[in-house]
Amino acid sequence: MTSPTDGASAVTHPSRRGFLGLVGLGAASLAGGGLVAGCSTPSGRRPGSGGATAAAADKLKSLTPSYVPFQGVKPDVPGTVSNLLGVPDVGGGFLNYPATLADAVSGTAGKGGSYKAMTPLWGPPPPGLSENAYFQACNADIGATIDFQIADGITYVDKVTARLAGGDIPDLMVIPQWEIEKMADFNRAVDQAFEDLTPYLQGDKVKAYPMLANLPSPAWGFSVFNGKLMAVPFPTDPFPLALLYRKDIFDQHSDWKMPTTADELFDLGKAITDPKGKRWAFGDIHEMVWPVFKVPQEWRLEGGKLVYKYETPEWEACVAFMRKLFQEELIHPNVVSANRGANEKDLFASGQIVIYRDGLGAWHELLQQHRGKNPKFAIEAMPLFSHDGSTPIMYHNKPAGIFTFVKKGLGKDKIAELLSILNWCAAPFGTKEYELATYGVEGKHFTRDDKGVPQFTDLGRKEAQPTYVFLGGRPIAADYVAFPDAVRGSVGWQNASFKYIEKTPLDGIRDQRPSRMAGLQIPTEDKFTDIMRGRRPVSDVKQIVAEWRRDGGDEAREFYMKVLRDNGRA
Repeated sequence: MTSPTDGASAVTHPSRRGFLGLVGLGAASLAGGGLVAGCSTPSGRRPGSGGATAAAADKLKSLTPSYVPFQGVKPDVPGTVSNLLGVPDVGGGFLNYPATLADAVSGTAGKGGSYKAMTPLWGPPPPGLSENAYFQACNADIGATIDFQIADGITYVDKVTARLAGGDIPDLMVIPQWEIEKMADFNRAVDQAFEDLTPYLQGDKVKAYPMLANLPSPAWGFSVFNGKLMAVPFPTDPFPLALLYRKDIFDQHSDWKMPTTADELFDLGKAITDPKGKRWAFGDIHEMVWPVFKVPQEWRLEGGKLVYKYETPEWEACVAFMRKLFQEELIHPNVVSANRGANEKDLFASGQIVIYRDGLGAWHELLQQHRGKNPKFAIEAMPLFSHDGSTPIMYHNKPAGIFTFVKKGLGKDKIAELLSILNWCAAPFGTKEYELATYGVEGKHFTRDDKGVPQFTDLGRKEAQPTYVFLGGRPIAADYVAFPDAVRGSVGWQNASFKYIEKTPLDGIRDQRPSRMAGLQIPTEDKFTDIMRGRRPVSDVKQIVAEWRRDGGDEAREFYMKVLRDNGRA
């Protein structure tokens, strides 16, 4: 699966004034809002709530579907079972392709319906339905038509916001959690735009959809919005990002060493960067520099008080370090000039960038796109380190990171058909449905190598882009057996990094951010981007933090302190 960049990226965004038109709210309504604690809404307004909600995982169990694991193939490379609250497992990895594939779905999933589905893609879009044999084959097997409306993953939040604001809701809408966190009014819009799936999936009702019942319970818990089960989740692996590097290029330079401090990372960047040779060390790696400088993932509880990441000395040091990378021109000029984010994947693939940050899913995606043309093309993830050489820390994902919502008001029959389609899409590795959704049609989109592993043809690389995979989540595993080096590398890095995961005060609590805080993220980090890129002085950090506190940060702190007190954590 293509893995996007983390939602904390500092990017600009259009006005969201029209968003309130969808939810039928004006300024007076925004003054209200309530805190959901234990899935019950208290009377009266809670300061700083702004539509925010929070509920601990143990209080969501009555809403979530029963867990019925699918007895499929077992990973060849073991993962790590998480004993950390709110932190997903490392799912393990597969090195061998099953000789015999199981049927995940008996009969036909669909009943002839035709539906629109909006999904993101971080890469070139495939041909549309009428010109795409992969789409046609999957739809034929499903027994219904899914017509994808694919949007650029880099600017996906803008597309989602515009569709919600205009009331232009597709039948299925995929929205990543990191995009939800940027949308100030999503907490209210979700009820107006999308169907409550609780009556269809709660408890044993999910058994009508066995592949959805195979999804882990914590992921379902994070699909609860405003006390209702509102989406089908895509479970996550534990780590939001890694520093990926071009191993094949590194292997050509014996003097390049893996860094163990921030100074060594800077020195490595100087050694790599060669503008005349069109090679730069980095993309905009700031989200992975945060943990290097031990910036808290979001909130830190100190002396009984919540401190946000922007308020820490670690944050200021991180911003100053990134400014140094930009000033020394160690970051690709296309990245520097593109406030909305350059296509770092393409620059990385061409060797113009040697190190960039991305989700681990990009490992597979890039190999799939480029190893056929360049057999030596290889990627690794940089081992974790801290700025001063001390024990590193690493951030962690929540149990679900992407959600598929169903348009409100379609009626019971269409909703049941759509859930059956999502059940088909959720078929895991080792099933016929998975093979078709992942690789397309044998002999057309893929052939098999001497080990029986599907290998994409040129047509497969063009047409079989990640689409159906977004619609039905599946338990996470490194299942790209065509690239055993990537399977071993990814699972090995995750297992080695797991011990460095930093606990957070809100682990295991499904929260929806206060609206004002959500609306602050992008404009505030735009201001920090200005400092990093030399457009404002580093001394402005304190002013920006003061503005963040004034404009909603302090209200959010009060909200989350109450969440912690309500759950016995403060």
